[in-house]
Amino acid sequence: MAKILSCPNCAAVVVPEESGNVCPQCRTPFPSGAVGVVDGSEETSDVTRMAEGSGSSAPSKVTRTSGSSGWLSTSGAIDHGRFAPGTLLGGRYRIVERRGRGGMGEVYRADDLKLGQPVALKFLPADVDRDPARLTQLHSEVRMARQVSHPNVCRVYDIDEIEGSTFLSMEYVDGEDLALLLRRIGRFHEDRALEIARQICAGLAAAHERGVVHRDLKPANVMLDGTGKVRITDFGLAGVAGETIRAGTPAYMAPEQLSGGEVTPRSDIYALGLVLYEVFTGQRALEGKNLAELIQKREQSGITPPTAIVKTLDPKIEAAIMRCLRPEVAERPASALAVAAALPGGDPLAAAFAAGETPSPDMVAAAGQTEALHPAIGLALVATVVAGLLALGALGDRYLLFSYAPMRRSLGYLDDRAREIATSLGYTATAVDSARALGTNPSFIRWVGEKDKSATRWNGLRNGAAPVMFFHRRESLQPLVPLGNYWAPTLGNPPPTTVGMLRVTLDDLGRLMFLEAEPPLMARNAPAAKDPSWTTLFAAAGLDMSRFHTVEPMWIPRMHGTDWAAWEGTAADHPDVTLRVESSA
Repeated sequence: MAKILSCPNCAAVVVPEESGNVCPQCRTPFPSGAVGVVDGSEETSDVTRMAEGSGSSAPSKVTRTSGSSGWLSTSGAIDHGRFAPGTLLGGRYRIVERRGRGGMGEVYRADDLKLGQPVALKFLPADVDRDPARLTQLHSEVRMARQVSHPNVCRVYDIDEIEGSTFLSMEYVDGEDLALLLRRIGRFHEDRALEIARQICAGLAAAHERGVVHRDLKPANVMLDGTGKVRITDFGLAGVAGETIRAGTPAYMAPEQLSGGEVTPRSDIYALGLVLYEVFTGQRALEGKNLAELIQKREQSGITPPTAIVKTLDPKIEAAIMRCLRPEVAERPASALAVAAALPGGDPLAAAFAAGETPSPDMVAAAGQTEALHPAIGLALVATVVAGLLALGALGDRYLLFSYAPMRRSLGYLDDRAREIATSLGYTATAVDSARALGTNPSFIRWVGEKDKSATRWNGLRNGAAPVMFFHRRESLQPLVPLGNYWAPTLGNPPPTTVGMLRVTLDDLGRLMFLEAEPPLMARNAPAAKDPSWTTLFAAAGLDMSRFHTVEPMWIPRMHGTDWAAWEGTAADHPDVTLRVESSA
């Protein structure tokens, strides 16, 4: 013979002796004084349901139909809460089923007939309806909570009232909460736990950015939807459930919240640490039969380190959790993203970008905060950097290329000189956009390194025997917009393919080293172009054309040309060095 009871929380029919006096569906304990009726060989049997909020009330009996089926004679015998399935509220919401009940009221799944989508309706306790101050606070909390739009947060749609009962319409999440999952499967595998932890952190950070504090973050308020994505529910609503000390669940409250102090985002960080503790270990950080026992255990015994429960847990995970659980508010992480950043592996911001979220500057800065440096360590690092810069400056005069071949003309002079050369060659159009840059002569530097292996091979750069530093000027009749992810034009980006583009390269004395121009497009019957002004080009390069003789071109020009020409000769100041000049036009 066995007692058959109906769970007061989820209405499941239970045999307490077989389930250990605990509902196997929602883990609600049965009072020791509950009474049951024998379910034996009789044709009729009774199912006993405990009165809500009482452990010794007389049971209500529900008669089953006689026969072998054992079916109930009417659905009215089942506790559906305030509203039975099919009830139409306000001509808009049709109740589907009750999904849960607790200190914050009852939650129903309903169909929004106006928008044609499922929603969750949360009806608050009756004492909230009778308290104008708490109703005002509720409206304020909902006003802020509905501004939070994040993939890991359950959206709050609206607040309304039907027949004197206040309710919230929220996004319906088809899934299971963490509290049930943890009781059913125990702790999560570390990789999955890290994924869940980062999503909780991301959702909590998004709410904090909007100024919304949860006040009652716990596994029962963290849902996993059908796709396995985390959705945090009940943002900011615990504060309207009762007085300060009762606003929340004691087992997940921060010390300042238990003592009736100010509740801040870092109070949620403490609760976050308790939730993560449970996710990674499968056990609560603190267990107690009442509030006094919880406070006593927290103050005297402390919290057992997670690695004492799960030996293989990454120490970084334990460090992140235990920092959240520090008693002093200022010692906890500054934000939920800082907690995510302290977890091993992964990028806390990458998930935000993948979800289509653009983190604010404050969120980005917070994501880089893990552990604060001691001021002495910070000062030592700053001093080291300053010393390194001073040493680099002192050594630069001896070892950097600029010390061997300093610029012999100012940048302003070189810029004017480049424009002067372009004008002398007929490029007189006013540029819409231009860019300037300094560079080195890599070919000559490589040649010196290959030909001379002595320790003094770079000393020759000091006398200006060959151009070492180059000045480049690009201009265009259209904006110089680089391709790809470049933020500024380079020598080859954007490509020199647009009519009117011009590039002039000079050495540090203003002598022409390189000229590249994209001429205007010509019609088929246009007059032939004039012969190239080779003499003007030689003069711009600081060379005497009479010291050169023509030779056969060897190099393939970078741009298409109809006239190729090449010369070899010497410069007046270095008659022992043979120079080669090639050109196309």
